[in-house]
Amino acid sequence: MVESRFLKIVLVVPVVAIVLFPLYAAFIAYPSFEKIISENTSREAIRLATILSSVLIDEKVELRADRLPKAFLKHVQQLRDDARILKLRIFNLSGTIVYSTDPGEVGRLNDEDYFQRIVAAGGSSARQVSKDARSLENQVMPADAVETYVPIENEGRVMGVFEIYYDVSAEKARLRAFTRRSMGVLFGLAVIMLVSVFLSNQKARRMLEERKSMEDHLAESEKRYRTLFENAGDAIFVLEGEGTGAGRIVAANKAAAAMHGYTVEELTAMRITDLDTPEMAVKAPDVIGRIMMGERVKMEIFHRRKDGTLIPVEVNAGLLELGAKKYVLTFERDITARRRTEQVRENLLKDLQEAFDNIKTLKGMLPICASCKKIRDDKGYWNQIEEYIGTHTEAEFTHGLCPDCARKLYPQMHTRDLKTNKP
Repeated sequence: MVESRFLKIVLVVPVVAIVLFPLYAAFIAYPSFEKIISENTSREAIRLATILSSVLIDEKVELRADRLPKAFLKHVQQLRDDARILKLRIFNLSGTIVYSTDPGEVGRLNDEDYFQRIVAAGGSSARQVSKDARSLENQVMPADAVETYVPIENEGRVMGVFEIYYDVSAEKARLRAFTRRSMGVLFGLAVIMLVSVFLSNQKARRMLEERKSMEDHLAESEKRYRTLFENAGDAIFVLEGEGTGAGRIVAANKAAAAMHGYTVEELTAMRITDLDTPEMAVKAPDVIGRIMMGERVKMEIFHRRKDGTLIPVEVNAGLLELGAKKYVLTFERDITARRRTEQVRENLLKDLQEAFDNIKTLKGMLPICASCKKIRDDKGYWNQIEEYIGTHTEAEFTHGLCPDCARKLYPQMHTRDLKTNKP
């Protein structure tokens, strides 16, 4: 969100610059240059008026058209050859024109308020008058000019006023040309900057979108793996694999906490050797070193619970690389039930083996008497057949007579049974 806002700002800046450059040139730069031209022209007019005043002033005589010194008229004639001077006038204090580059104006009275204000204020004043605009005397200017008024002073006393019109058309034309060129260059630079910023903005936006997509994908993956990590049935540990902190528990899931009787917070403040038996704790650095070399370790060891009891666990550990760091990822499974089942199975197999061994003694060749049917054991003693089988098996005997023996031993009973037709 912050990056997107920043990109918008970066894109808006050149656009604003393109808009502001012409405004700056039109309303600040160009007027400033015009002011410089006016000030320079005014200084030149003051300098000229000062020179003419030194020739013109006669402190004993009032300024009059018929009493202008010849030296002054000579200087003025030279000035008339300067194309920059559009008009030059001299007023006495009453406002009467005593000299003008336009002879028809001599003797005319200037009774305008502006003139009286200029005389009363004293000092020099200048203003720009554009072509076809009107001067303070309400005359239309044939060219861009600077209208300057300079007092004629003698020992601090004002004797009259110079009015000089300087043509500044050439300077303003050069200024306009310079301003146009400057604006063109600035506009071109602004456009180039805008295009560059726009392209950079688009590229940055794509990069942001790709990064956001990647971050979303990573967040989803992290959420998925975090869910698997937390809800796994086996205990999972992430151990520090390098440096002095090797073996420190960085992360543990709920199953690990439940298996060992600790909280997750308690486990992450411990080392894996705190859970090992003393014998395994000695071997732990070597095992971690092997894992750091890329070996996958699988073994069955005992871990100590918080209450001190030992639990058999199956450990499956390997290398986990996250960025530039290496960790040990350990999966542990409580094999108590499996150990119990294996013990039961071993006991059963042992019992079966013993039974099988006993049954095997009745196999093979048995020495038996052809007359009395006694069996000779492996010690050379002769035993009744029922005694021998009872000793070597779990069989029990009951006694009875088969039909053949019954006829042989009890013939009378057998004959009677035949007569009565009874079984």
